[in-house]
Amino acid sequence: EVMALTRNDSCVIEKTGVYEDYRGGPHAALVVNDDIDLRMFPRHWTFAFAVEKSLSDGGLRRSVQVLDAAGDAVHKIFLTIASVTEEWPNLVQDLRLEPQGSPLALIAREPTEAAKGDVAKADQLRAEWDKITDTHQFLQMVRKLKMNRFGA
Repeated sequence: EVMALTRNDSCVIEKTGVYEDYRGGPHAALVVNDDIDLRMFPRHWTFAFAVEKSLSDGGLRRSVQVLDAAGDAVHKIFLTIASVTEEWPNLVQDLRLEPQGSPLALIAREPTEAAKGDVAKADQLRAEWDKITDTHQFLQMVRKLKMNRFGA
C-alpha cells in the first residue's frame, strides 16, 4: 500500500491504495481499482527519483517522485506505514537507470494555450457539464462548444 499524490496549482489528489491492475499502452497507461484511479501519459514522465527524507521524529519518508521534461513534479508515490518497506531497496535497484549523477537536461515548457470560451454559451456549458458521467467526456464536450478547457 502506498499514497499516490498528484497536484498542480489548482488541486491536490491523494489516494491510498495499491497500484494493481496496471494497463499500459503506447499513448496512455492506467491503474484503476477501488482505491486508485490513475490515467497517465508516460511520454510526460521524463525523470523519476527514489527519495529518502529524514524526518524530525527520526523516521524516514520514502517516495518515488516523477518529473516532466521541464522539471516539474507530475506524480509522487509515498510509502505508508502499511507498505512493505523491506522491498524498497529492490524497487530502487530494479528501476534504477545508469548513469546516475548527470545534470538533468530540462526543456523549457511551451506556453499554455490561451483560454477560448464563450460567455453566451455559459448556460449550455453548465447543462452539458451536468450530463458528464466520466472525466474523459470533458474535452469532447468543450470541443463541441468550440471552447477549450481553460475557456470552459
